[in-house]
Amino acid sequence: MKPNDQDKKNPFVRRFSHERIQETIMFGILRSMTFFVLFCAAFLFWDILSKGSTKIFEGDGLINWEFLTEDPQTLHVTKDGETEIKLSSKKYYKLKDEKMLQKWNAFKQGPDYDAALERLNLGIKAIRKEWTEDGLQKAKVEFIARERESSLGKFSFWKELATDPQTTASDFELEIEKVPETISQFILGHLERESGRLAEVEGEIRNFRARQYPLIENPTEASIPKIESAYLDLLEELPTLLTEATTNFGREIQTNYSSFIKTGGPKAFANLAEAIEAYGPIRQSLLGKNGGQEAWDEMQACLAPFRQSMEITLPSKDYAYSGGGIFPAIIGTLLLVLGAMLIAIVLGVFCAIFLAEYGKPGKFLSLVRLAILNLAGVPSIIFGLFGFGLFVIFLDWNVSLLAGWFTLAFMVLPIVITASEEALRSIPQGFRESSLALGATKWTMIRTSVIPYAMPGILTSSILGVARAAGETAPIMFTAAYAKRSELPWEGLEHWTDFFFQGVMALPYHIYVVSAKIPQNEYTQDMQYGTAFVFLVLVLGIASLSIVLRNRLRKKYHW
Repeated sequence: MKPNDQDKKNPFVRRFSHERIQETIMFGILRSMTFFVLFCAAFLFWDILSKGSTKIFEGDGLINWEFLTEDPQTLHVTKDGETEIKLSSKKYYKLKDEKMLQKWNAFKQGPDYDAALERLNLGIKAIRKEWTEDGLQKAKVEFIARERESSLGKFSFWKELATDPQTTASDFELEIEKVPETISQFILGHLERESGRLAEVEGEIRNFRARQYPLIENPTEASIPKIESAYLDLLEELPTLLTEATTNFGREIQTNYSSFIKTGGPKAFANLAEAIEAYGPIRQSLLGKNGGQEAWDEMQACLAPFRQSMEITLPSKDYAYSGGGIFPAIIGTLLLVLGAMLIAIVLGVFCAIFLAEYGKPGKFLSLVRLAILNLAGVPSIIFGLFGFGLFVIFLDWNVSLLAGWFTLAFMVLPIVITASEEALRSIPQGFRESSLALGATKWTMIRTSVIPYAMPGILTSSILGVARAAGETAPIMFTAAYAKRSELPWEGLEHWTDFFFQGVMALPYHIYVVSAKIPQNEYTQDMQYGTAFVFLVLVLGIASLSIVLRNRLRKKYHW
Protein backbone atom coordinates (compact mmCIF):
# COMPACT_ATOMS: atom_id res chain seq x y z
CA MET A 1 0.00 0.00 0.00
CA LYS A 2 1.31 3.47 -0.90
CA PRO A 3 2.15 5.99 1.90
CA ASN A 4 -0.47 8.43 0.67
CA ASP A 5 -3.11 5.77 0.88
CA GLN A 6 -2.04 4.99 4.42
CA ASP A 7 -2.33 8.73 5.38
CA LYS A 8 -5.82 8.86 4.00
CA LYS A 9 -6.89 5.99 6.23
CA ASN A 10 -5.08 7.36 9.33
CA PRO A 11 -7.60 9.45 11.36
CA PHE A 12 -4.81 11.31 13.21
CA VAL A 13 -3.14 12.81 10.16
CA ARG A 14 -3.57 16.61 9.95
CA ARG A 15 -5.80 17.51 7.02
CA PHE A 16 -6.94 20.87 5.67
CA SER A 17 -10.64 21.49 6.00
CA HIS A 18 -13.05 24.41 6.00
CA GLU A 19 -13.16 24.49 9.82
CA ARG A 20 -9.35 24.26 10.02
CA ILE A 21 -8.99 27.25 7.70
CA GLN A 22 -11.48 29.27 9.76
CA GLU A 23 -9.60 28.42 12.97
CA THR A 24 -6.28 29.46 11.43
CA ILE A 25 -7.73 32.78 10.23
CA MET A 26 -9.34 33.57 13.60
CA PHE A 27 -6.15 32.65 15.43
CA GLY A 28 -4.18 35.02 13.21
CA ILE A 29 -6.70 37.83 13.72
CA LEU A 30 -6.78 37.40 17.50
CA ARG A 31 -3.00 37.24 17.73
CA SER A 32 -2.66 40.34 15.53
CA MET A 33 -5.13 42.25 17.68
CA THR A 34 -3.29 41.24 20.85
CA PHE A 35 0.08 42.26 19.47
CA PHE A 36 -1.40 45.52 18.18
CA VAL A 37 -2.69 46.40 21.66
CA LEU A 38 0.67 45.47 23.16
CA PHE A 39 2.46 47.58 20.55
CA CYS A 40 0.23 50.62 21.25
CA ALA A 41 0.75 50.27 25.00
CA ALA A 42 4.49 49.82 24.58
CA PHE A 43 4.70 52.85 22.26
CA LEU A 44 2.69 54.97 24.71
CA PHE A 45 4.90 54.04 27.64
CA TRP A 46 8.08 54.42 25.61
CA ASP A 47 7.01 57.85 24.32
CA ILE A 48 6.30 59.12 27.85
CA LEU A 49 9.39 57.53 29.40
CA SER A 50 11.82 58.62 26.67
CA LYS A 51 10.59 62.23 26.39
CA GLY A 52 9.73 62.66 30.06
CA SER A 53 13.11 61.39 31.22
CA THR A 54 14.84 64.31 29.47
CA LYS A 55 13.16 66.64 31.98
CA ILE A 56 13.55 64.37 35.00
CA PHE A 57 17.26 63.69 34.43
CA GLU A 58 18.39 67.09 33.14
CA GLY A 59 20.55 69.48 35.13
CA ASP A 60 23.77 69.17 37.10
CA GLY A 61 22.98 66.02 39.08
CA LEU A 62 21.53 62.66 38.16
CA ILE A 63 17.95 63.74 38.92
CA ASN A 64 16.40 67.17 38.40
CA TRP A 65 15.31 67.55 42.03
CA GLU A 66 14.24 71.16 41.44
CA PHE A 67 11.55 69.91 39.06
CA LEU A 68 10.25 67.49 41.68
CA THR A 69 10.56 69.55 44.86
CA GLU A 70 9.87 73.18 43.94
CA ASP A 71 6.78 75.26 43.19
CA PRO A 72 5.82 75.98 39.55
CA GLN A 73 8.23 78.47 38.03
CA THR A 74 8.72 80.50 34.88
CA LEU A 75 11.50 79.40 32.54
CA HIS A 76 14.07 82.07 31.68
CA VAL A 77 16.15 81.37 28.57
CA THR A 78 19.26 83.53 28.50
CA LYS A 79 22.72 83.35 26.96
CA ASP A 80 26.21 83.10 28.40
CA GLY A 81 28.24 84.10 25.38
CA GLU A 82 27.02 81.85 22.61
CA THR A 83 25.71 79.18 24.97
CA GLU A 84 21.97 79.12 25.66
CA ILE A 85 21.10 78.65 29.34
CA LYS A 86 17.72 77.50 30.65
CA LEU A 87 17.05 78.72 34.19
CA SER A 88 14.09 78.49 36.52
CA SER A 89 12.99 81.71 38.22
CA LYS A 90 14.94 80.98 41.40
CA LYS A 91 18.15 80.22 39.52
CA TYR A 92 17.67 83.19 37.20
CA TYR A 93 17.27 85.72 40.00
CA LYS A 94 20.08 84.07 41.95
CA LEU A 95 22.37 84.52 38.95
CA LYS A 96 21.19 88.11 38.60
CA ASP A 97 21.93 88.79 42.27
CA GLU A 98 25.39 87.30 41.89
CA LYS A 99 26.18 89.54 38.92
CA MET A 100 24.78 92.56 40.75
CA LEU A 101 26.93 91.79 43.79
CA GLN A 102 30.02 91.53 41.59
CA LYS A 103 29.26 94.92 40.04
CA TRP A 104 28.54 96.42 43.47
CA ASN A 105 31.84 95.14 44.90
CA ALA A 106 33.71 96.50 41.90
CA PHE A 107 32.12 99.94 42.52
CA LYS A 108 32.81 99.73 46.25
CA GLN A 109 36.48 99.00 45.66
CA GLY A 110 36.78 101.67 42.97
CA PRO A 111 37.98 105.28 43.34
CA ASP A 112 34.52 106.91 43.19
CA TYR A 113 32.89 105.08 46.10
CA ASP A 114 34.14 107.31 48.93
CA ALA A 115 33.13 110.49 47.09
CA ALA A 116 29.67 109.08 46.38
CA LEU A 117 29.31 108.06 50.03
CA GLU A 118 30.26 111.53 51.24
CA ARG A 119 27.80 113.14 48.85
CA LEU A 120 25.07 110.79 50.05
CA ASN A 121 25.83 111.81 53.63
CA LEU A 122 25.38 115.48 52.72
CA GLY A 123 22.13 114.73 50.88
CA ILE A 124 20.72 112.88 53.92
CA LYS A 125 21.68 115.83 56.16
CA ALA A 126 19.88 118.24 53.79
CA ILE A 127 16.54 116.41 53.84
CA ARG A 128 16.93 115.56 57.54
CA LYS A 129 16.25 119.25 58.26
CA GLU A 130 12.74 118.73 56.95
CA TRP A 131 11.72 116.53 59.89
CA THR A 132 13.39 118.52 62.64
CA GLU A 133 11.11 120.39 65.03
CA ASP A 134 11.87 123.77 63.43
CA GLY A 135 11.49 122.39 59.92
CA LEU A 136 8.14 120.80 60.71
CA GLN A 137 6.80 123.93 62.40
CA LYS A 138 7.75 126.03 59.39
CA ALA A 139 6.18 123.49 57.05
CA LYS A 140 2.93 123.57 59.07
CA VAL A 141 2.61 127.33 58.76
CA GLU A 142 3.36 127.29 55.04
CA PHE A 143 0.98 124.40 54.45
CA ILE A 144 -1.95 126.12 56.16
CA ALA A 145 -1.27 129.43 54.38
CA ARG A 146 -0.94 127.76 50.99
CA GLU A 147 -4.01 125.56 51.33
CA ARG A 148 -6.17 128.35 52.80
CA GLU A 149 -5.33 130.66 49.92
CA SER A 150 -6.17 128.00 47.36
CA SER A 151 -9.39 126.98 49.14
CA LEU A 152 -10.64 130.53 49.73
CA GLY A 153 -10.36 131.24 46.00
CA LYS A 154 -12.43 128.17 45.14
CA PHE A 155 -15.10 128.81 47.79
CA SER A 156 -15.38 132.46 46.66
CA PHE A 157 -16.06 131.25 43.15
CA TRP A 158 -18.72 128.76 44.34
CA LYS A 159 -20.39 131.42 46.52
CA GLU A 160 -20.51 133.73 43.53
CA LEU A 161 -22.21 131.00 41.48
CA ALA A 162 -24.82 130.46 44.21
CA THR A 163 -25.44 134.20 44.75
CA ASP A 164 -26.57 134.80 41.18
CA PRO A 165 -28.02 131.51 39.90
CA GLN A 166 -29.61 133.22 36.88
CA THR A 167 -26.24 134.40 35.58
CA THR A 168 -24.67 131.06 36.45
CA ALA A 169 -27.33 129.19 34.48
CA SER A 170 -26.78 131.51 31.51
CA ASP A 171 -22.96 131.20 31.64
CA PHE A 172 -22.99 127.41 31.90
CA GLU A 173 -25.99 127.00 29.58
CA LEU A 174 -28.01 125.22 32.26
CA GLU A 175 -31.51 125.28 33.55
CA ILE A 176 -31.66 127.36 36.71
CA GLU A 177 -32.82 124.31 38.70
CA LYS A 178 -29.55 122.56 37.79
CA VAL A 179 -27.28 125.23 39.31
CA PRO A 180 -27.13 123.72 42.86
CA GLU A 181 -26.35 120.32 41.39
CA THR A 182 -23.50 121.80 39.31
CA ILE A 183 -22.01 123.58 42.34
CA SER A 184 -22.29 120.35 44.32
CA GLN A 185 -20.35 118.51 41.64
CA PHE A 186 -17.65 121.21 41.76
CA ILE A 187 -17.26 120.80 45.54
CA LEU A 188 -17.29 117.00 45.42
CA GLY A 189 -14.76 117.00 42.58
CA HIS A 190 -12.46 119.28 44.56
CA LEU A 191 -12.62 117.02 47.62
CA GLU A 192 -11.93 113.97 45.46
CA ARG A 193 -8.85 115.60 43.93
CA GLU A 194 -7.59 116.68 47.35
CA SER A 195 -8.01 113.20 48.81
CA GLY A 196 -5.88 111.87 45.94
CA ARG A 197 -3.27 114.64 46.22
CA LEU A 198 -3.04 114.37 50.01
CA ALA A 199 -3.17 110.58 50.12
CA GLU A 200 -1.79 110.37 53.67
CA VAL A 201 -4.86 112.21 55.04
CA GLU A 202 -7.35 110.79 52.55
CA GLY A 203 -9.42 109.28 55.35
CA GLU A 204 -9.91 112.64 57.11
CA ILE A 205 -10.99 114.33 53.86
CA ARG A 206 -13.46 111.55 53.09
CA ASN A 207 -14.85 111.77 56.64
CA PHE A 208 -15.31 115.51 56.13
CA ARG A 209 -17.17 114.85 52.90
CA ALA A 210 -19.45 112.34 54.66
CA ARG A 211 -20.22 114.74 57.52
CA GLN A 212 -20.91 117.71 55.26
CA TYR A 213 -22.68 115.78 52.51
CA PRO A 214 -26.21 117.00 53.40
CA LEU A 215 -25.00 120.59 52.80
CA ILE A 216 -22.81 119.71 49.81
CA GLU A 217 -25.63 117.78 48.11
CA ASN A 218 -27.82 120.89 47.89
CA PRO A 219 -25.55 123.96 48.27
CA THR A 220 -27.09 127.39 48.72
CA GLU A 221 -25.80 130.90 49.23
CA ALA A 222 -26.20 130.37 53.00
CA SER A 223 -24.78 126.83 53.24
CA ILE A 224 -21.56 127.29 51.26
CA PRO A 225 -19.97 129.56 53.94
CA LYS A 226 -20.70 126.84 56.51
CA ILE A 227 -18.95 124.26 54.34
CA GLU A 228 -16.07 126.70 53.87
CA SER A 229 -15.70 127.31 57.60
CA ALA A 230 -15.70 123.56 58.34
CA TYR A 231 -13.13 122.95 55.60
CA LEU A 232 -10.80 125.67 56.92
CA ASP A 233 -11.02 124.04 60.36
CA LEU A 234 -10.05 120.74 58.74
CA LEU A 235 -7.01 122.40 57.15
CA GLU A 236 -5.82 123.37 60.64
CA GLU A 237 -5.82 119.69 61.65
CA LEU A 238 -4.19 118.16 58.58
CA PRO A 239 -0.62 119.47 59.13
CA THR A 240 -0.39 117.68 62.49
CA LEU A 241 -1.22 114.36 60.83
CA LEU A 242 1.21 115.05 57.98
CA THR A 243 4.04 116.00 60.31
CA GLU A 244 3.53 112.83 62.36
CA ALA A 245 3.80 110.77 59.18
CA THR A 246 6.87 112.79 58.13
CA THR A 247 8.56 112.10 61.48
CA ASN A 248 7.91 108.35 61.10
CA PHE A 249 9.37 108.32 57.60
CA GLY A 250 12.35 110.30 58.87
CA ARG A 251 13.05 107.70 61.56
CA GLU A 252 12.84 104.90 59.00
CA ILE A 253 15.24 106.70 56.64
CA GLN A 254 17.68 107.32 59.47
CA THR A 255 17.54 103.68 60.59
CA ASN A 256 18.15 102.36 57.08
CA TYR A 257 20.93 104.90 56.50
CA SER A 258 22.72 103.79 59.67
CA SER A 259 22.34 100.15 58.59
CA PHE A 260 23.80 100.96 55.16
CA ILE A 261 26.79 102.80 56.64
CA LYS A 262 27.42 99.83 58.95
CA THR A 263 27.15 97.04 56.35
CA GLY A 264 27.82 98.79 53.05
CA GLY A 265 25.84 96.09 51.24
CA PRO A 266 23.48 96.39 48.27
CA LYS A 267 20.51 95.04 50.24
CA ALA A 268 20.91 97.72 52.91
CA PHE A 269 21.13 100.39 50.20
CA ALA A 270 17.99 99.01 48.49
CA ASN A 271 16.11 99.39 51.81
CA LEU A 272 17.40 102.96 52.18
CA ALA A 273 16.43 103.92 48.62
CA GLU A 274 12.98 102.38 49.10
CA ALA A 275 12.45 104.36 52.31
CA ILE A 276 13.50 107.60 50.61
CA GLU A 277 11.17 106.98 47.67
CA ALA A 278 8.31 106.25 50.07
CA TYR A 279 9.03 109.58 51.79
CA GLY A 280 8.64 111.52 48.52
CA PRO A 281 4.81 111.77 48.37
CA ILE A 282 4.41 112.80 52.03
CA ARG A 283 6.98 115.59 51.77
CA GLN A 284 5.33 116.83 48.59
CA SER A 285 1.98 116.94 50.40
CA LEU A 286 3.46 118.90 53.31
CA LEU A 287 5.92 121.16 51.47
CA GLY A 288 3.97 121.67 48.27
CA LYS A 289 4.81 120.77 44.71
CA ASN A 290 7.91 122.95 44.53
CA GLY A 291 8.85 123.05 48.21
CA GLY A 292 12.40 121.82 48.85
CA GLN A 293 12.67 120.64 45.25
CA GLU A 294 16.35 121.50 45.03
CA ALA A 295 17.21 119.35 48.08
CA TRP A 296 15.10 116.50 46.71
CA ASP A 297 16.79 116.63 43.28
CA GLU A 298 20.17 116.59 45.01
CA MET A 299 19.06 113.56 47.04
CA GLN A 300 18.15 111.70 43.85
CA ALA A 301 21.52 112.61 42.35
CA CYS A 302 23.25 111.24 45.47
CA LEU A 303 21.47 107.92 45.06
CA ALA A 304 22.19 107.62 41.33
CA PRO A 305 25.78 106.17 41.49
CA PHE A 306 24.69 103.46 43.91
CA ARG A 307 21.63 102.64 41.83
CA GLN A 308 23.73 102.37 38.70
CA SER A 309 26.01 99.87 40.45
CA MET A 310 22.94 97.70 41.14
CA GLU A 311 21.53 97.82 37.62
CA ILE A 312 22.05 94.47 35.92
CA THR A 313 20.72 93.62 32.49
CA LEU A 314 20.29 89.91 31.94
CA PRO A 315 18.09 89.60 28.85
CA SER A 316 15.93 86.53 28.74
CA LYS A 317 12.93 85.06 27.02
CA ASP A 318 10.38 84.04 29.61
CA TYR A 319 7.97 81.12 29.33
CA ALA A 320 5.30 80.69 31.99
CA TYR A 321 4.95 77.27 33.66
CA SER A 322 7.93 75.94 31.69
CA GLY A 323 10.60 76.15 34.39
CA GLY A 324 9.48 73.16 36.36
CA GLY A 325 8.29 72.71 39.88
CA ILE A 326 5.46 70.20 40.39
CA PHE A 327 5.83 69.34 44.07
CA PRO A 328 2.45 70.90 45.09
CA ALA A 329 0.80 68.95 42.25
CA ILE A 330 2.39 65.68 43.42
CA ILE A 331 1.20 66.23 46.99
CA GLY A 332 -2.26 67.27 45.79
CA THR A 333 -2.59 64.16 43.63
CA LEU A 334 -1.53 61.87 46.47
CA LEU A 335 -4.00 63.48 48.87
CA LEU A 336 -6.86 63.35 46.36
CA VAL A 337 -6.25 59.69 45.42
CA LEU A 338 -5.73 58.39 48.95
CA GLY A 339 -8.67 60.30 50.41
CA ALA A 340 -11.02 59.36 47.56
CA MET A 341 -10.04 55.68 47.69
CA LEU A 342 -10.47 55.55 51.47
CA ILE A 343 -14.01 56.93 51.17
CA ALA A 344 -14.82 54.71 48.16
CA ILE A 345 -13.54 51.52 49.80
CA VAL A 346 -15.43 52.13 53.04
CA LEU A 347 -18.70 52.98 51.28
CA GLY A 348 -18.23 50.37 48.54
CA VAL A 349 -17.39 47.48 50.86
CA PHE A 350 -20.37 48.18 53.13
CA CYS A 351 -22.64 48.41 50.09
CA ALA A 352 -21.18 45.17 48.69
CA ILE A 353 -21.71 43.41 52.06
CA PHE A 354 -25.37 44.42 51.98
CA LEU A 355 -25.82 43.21 48.41
CA ALA A 356 -23.95 39.91 48.90
CA GLU A 357 -24.89 38.98 52.47
CA TYR A 358 -28.03 40.78 53.63
CA GLY A 359 -30.03 41.66 50.55
CA LYS A 360 -32.76 39.29 49.47
CA PRO A 361 -32.81 38.40 45.76
CA GLY A 362 -35.60 40.20 43.96
CA LYS A 363 -36.52 43.11 41.74
CA PHE A 364 -35.23 45.74 44.18
CA LEU A 365 -31.75 44.20 44.34
CA SER A 366 -31.71 43.78 40.57
CA LEU A 367 -32.57 47.46 40.14
CA VAL A 368 -29.80 48.44 42.56
CA ARG A 369 -27.23 46.39 40.66
CA LEU A 370 -28.45 47.81 37.34
CA ALA A 371 -28.14 51.34 38.73
CA ILE A 372 -24.57 50.61 39.88
CA LEU A 373 -23.63 49.26 36.45
CA ASN A 374 -25.16 52.30 34.74
CA LEU A 375 -23.33 54.59 37.16
CA ALA A 376 -20.03 53.05 36.03
CA GLY A 377 -20.72 54.29 32.50
CA VAL A 378 -21.46 57.92 33.40
CA PRO A 379 -18.85 60.29 31.86
CA SER A 380 -16.44 61.89 34.31
CA ILE A 381 -17.52 65.41 33.31
CA ILE A 382 -21.01 64.59 34.64
CA PHE A 383 -19.50 63.56 37.97
CA GLY A 384 -17.64 66.87 37.96
CA LEU A 385 -20.86 68.84 37.48
CA PHE A 386 -22.58 66.70 40.11
CA GLY A 387 -19.80 67.38 42.62
CA PHE A 388 -19.79 71.08 41.75
CA GLY A 389 -23.54 71.37 42.29
CA LEU A 390 -23.77 69.25 45.46
CA PHE A 391 -20.51 69.76 47.34
CA VAL A 392 -19.21 73.10 46.09
CA ILE A 393 -22.48 75.05 45.87
CA PHE A 394 -25.20 73.30 47.89
CA LEU A 395 -23.05 72.15 50.83
CA ASP A 396 -20.87 75.28 50.46
CA TRP A 397 -17.56 73.40 50.66
CA ASN A 398 -16.20 75.60 47.86
CA VAL A 399 -13.45 74.28 45.59
CA SER A 400 -11.65 72.16 48.15
CA LEU A 401 -9.93 68.91 48.97
CA LEU A 402 -13.07 67.56 50.66
CA ALA A 403 -15.27 68.23 47.61
CA GLY A 404 -12.69 66.51 45.37
CA TRP A 405 -12.51 63.48 47.67
CA PHE A 406 -16.23 62.79 47.60
CA THR A 407 -16.60 63.51 43.88
CA LEU A 408 -13.80 61.09 42.94
CA ALA A 409 -15.06 58.56 45.50
CA PHE A 410 -18.54 58.50 43.96
CA MET A 411 -16.99 58.15 40.52
CA VAL A 412 -15.01 54.97 41.41
CA LEU A 413 -17.71 53.61 43.73
CA PRO A 414 -19.34 51.34 41.07
CA ILE A 415 -15.97 49.65 40.40
CA VAL A 416 -15.37 49.06 44.09
CA ILE A 417 -18.90 47.79 44.76
CA THR A 418 -18.95 45.38 41.81
CA ALA A 419 -15.49 43.91 42.45
CA SER A 420 -16.03 43.70 46.21
CA GLU A 421 -19.37 41.92 45.80
CA GLU A 422 -17.79 39.37 43.47
CA ALA A 423 -14.95 38.87 45.97
CA LEU A 424 -17.45 38.28 48.79
CA ARG A 425 -19.51 35.84 46.70
CA SER A 426 -16.39 33.86 45.80
CA ILE A 427 -15.90 32.79 49.44
CA PRO A 428 -17.22 29.20 49.87
CA GLN A 429 -20.54 28.86 51.66
CA GLY A 430 -18.91 26.42 54.09
CA PHE A 431 -16.96 29.26 55.70
CA ARG A 432 -20.23 30.95 56.60
CA GLU A 433 -21.99 27.81 57.77
CA SER A 434 -19.13 26.66 60.01
CA SER A 435 -18.97 30.05 61.69
CA LEU A 436 -22.73 30.19 62.24
CA ALA A 437 -22.69 26.62 63.55
CA LEU A 438 -20.27 27.69 66.27
CA GLY A 439 -22.78 30.26 67.50
CA ALA A 440 -21.48 33.43 65.80
CA THR A 441 -23.89 36.18 64.79
CA LYS A 442 -24.20 36.99 61.12
CA TRP A 443 -22.10 40.15 61.42
CA THR A 444 -19.43 38.31 63.41
CA MET A 445 -19.41 35.61 60.72
CA ILE A 446 -19.01 38.25 57.97
CA ARG A 447 -16.31 40.11 59.90
CA THR A 448 -14.20 37.08 60.81
CA SER A 449 -14.88 34.43 58.17
CA VAL A 450 -15.72 36.32 54.98
CA ILE A 451 -14.15 39.79 54.78
CA PRO A 452 -10.53 38.70 55.59
CA TYR A 453 -10.59 36.08 52.83
CA ALA A 454 -12.29 38.47 50.40
CA MET A 455 -9.81 41.28 51.10
CA PRO A 456 -7.44 40.39 48.20
CA GLY A 457 -10.34 40.77 45.79
CA ILE A 458 -11.40 44.02 47.45
CA LEU A 459 -7.86 45.36 47.04
CA THR A 460 -8.04 44.40 43.36
CA SER A 461 -10.99 46.77 43.03
CA SER A 462 -8.95 49.49 44.74
CA ILE A 463 -6.19 49.03 42.14
CA LEU A 464 -8.71 49.60 39.36
CA GLY A 465 -10.17 52.57 41.23
CA VAL A 466 -6.78 54.21 41.82
CA ALA A 467 -6.02 54.21 38.11
CA ARG A 468 -9.30 55.97 37.30
CA ALA A 469 -9.37 58.37 40.24
CA ALA A 470 -5.79 59.51 39.70
CA GLY A 471 -6.20 60.14 35.99
CA GLU A 472 -9.39 62.21 35.98
CA THR A 473 -9.19 65.90 35.15
CA ALA A 474 -12.78 67.09 34.69
CA PRO A 475 -14.07 66.23 38.20
CA ILE A 476 -11.20 67.89 40.06
CA MET A 477 -11.27 70.88 37.70
CA PHE A 478 -14.76 71.67 39.01
CA THR A 479 -14.31 70.67 42.63
CA ALA A 480 -10.73 70.60 43.92
CA ALA A 481 -7.94 71.90 41.68
CA TYR A 482 -6.39 75.35 41.47
CA ALA A 483 -3.99 75.75 38.55
CA LYS A 484 -1.97 78.53 40.21
CA ARG A 485 -2.00 77.36 43.82
CA SER A 486 1.64 76.92 44.84
CA GLU A 487 1.03 76.58 48.59
CA LEU A 488 0.72 73.14 50.11
CA PRO A 489 -2.68 72.28 51.67
CA TRP A 490 -1.33 72.54 55.23
CA GLU A 491 0.32 75.94 54.71
CA GLY A 492 -1.28 79.22 55.81
CA LEU A 493 -4.10 77.65 57.83
CA GLU A 494 -5.91 79.71 60.46
CA HIS A 495 -7.41 76.53 61.94
CA TRP A 496 -6.60 72.85 61.36
CA THR A 497 -10.05 72.20 59.90
CA ASP A 498 -9.24 74.59 57.04
CA PHE A 499 -7.01 71.82 55.66
CA PHE A 500 -10.07 70.04 54.27
CA PHE A 501 -11.39 73.19 52.60
CA GLN A 502 -8.19 74.15 50.75
CA GLY A 503 -7.97 73.78 46.99
CA VAL A 504 -4.96 71.86 45.69
CA MET A 505 -2.95 71.43 42.53
CA ALA A 506 -3.07 68.02 40.85
CA LEU A 507 -0.90 66.40 38.19
CA PRO A 508 -3.67 65.68 35.62
CA TYR A 509 -4.96 69.24 35.84
CA HIS A 510 -1.40 70.57 35.69
CA ILE A 511 -0.83 68.58 32.48
CA TYR A 512 -4.04 70.08 31.09
CA VAL A 513 -2.89 73.61 31.98
CA VAL A 514 0.58 73.30 30.44
CA SER A 515 -0.87 71.59 27.36
CA ALA A 516 -3.86 73.80 26.61
CA LYS A 517 -3.99 76.91 28.81
CA ILE A 518 -0.58 78.53 28.28
CA PRO A 519 1.10 79.64 25.04
CA GLN A 520 2.88 76.64 23.55
CA ASN A 521 6.58 76.86 22.75
CA GLU A 522 9.57 74.61 22.28
CA TYR A 523 10.01 74.23 26.04
CA THR A 524 6.48 73.33 27.12
CA GLN A 525 6.80 69.79 25.73
CA ASP A 526 9.48 69.02 28.33
CA MET A 527 7.08 70.10 31.07
CA GLN A 528 4.19 68.09 29.63
CA TYR A 529 6.11 64.86 29.24
CA GLY A 530 8.05 65.36 32.48
CA THR A 531 4.82 65.78 34.43
CA ALA A 532 3.25 62.81 32.64
CA PHE A 533 6.34 60.71 33.48
CA VAL A 534 6.05 61.55 37.20
CA PHE A 535 2.29 60.99 37.10
CA LEU A 536 2.72 57.57 35.52
CA VAL A 537 5.35 56.55 38.08
CA LEU A 538 3.13 57.81 40.90
CA VAL A 539 0.08 55.82 39.75
CA LEU A 540 2.20 52.72 39.18
CA GLY A 541 3.68 53.15 42.65
CA ILE A 542 0.28 53.33 44.35
CA ALA A 543 -1.02 50.40 42.29
CA SER A 544 2.12 48.36 43.06
CA LEU A 545 1.66 49.03 46.76
CA SER A 546 -1.90 47.68 46.52
CA ILE A 547 -0.68 44.60 44.64
CA VAL A 548 1.99 43.86 47.26
CA LEU A 549 -0.56 44.22 50.04
CA ARG A 550 -3.01 41.99 48.15
CA ASN A 551 -0.38 39.27 47.66
CA ARG A 552 0.53 39.33 51.33
CA LEU A 553 -3.10 38.94 52.31
CA ARG A 554 -3.49 36.06 49.86
CA LYS A 555 -0.63 34.22 51.54
CA LYS A 556 -1.99 34.96 55.00
CA TYR A 557 -5.58 33.93 54.22
CA HIS A 558 -4.87 31.13 51.77
CA TRP A 559 -7.74 28.66 51.37
